[in-house]
Amino acid sequence: MKNAIGELNGSVITVVAVASLTVLFFTFIWPMLKTNLKNDARCSDAICDVGYNENWMAYCYNPGDNSKSVIFECPYRG
Repeated sequence: MKNAIGELNGSVITVVAVASLTVLFFTFIWPMLKTNLKNDARCSDAICDVGYNENWMAYCYNPGDNSKSVIFECPYRG
């Protein structure tokens, strides 16, 4: 009986650890990855101004936005 309880405790600890890591991933890590993927996709289609700022970022806008009111930064590509 003691062996069965010991194995049950080990299983519970494993399940709690996996659940904790899953919550951590989907709460903190995945939103950051998703935002970075969206920004990379936006920058690949963007039209950027000549030059860069002090952070080596260029000011860009979406070619579909005729008003150029939404300006964002992308890594300088030379």
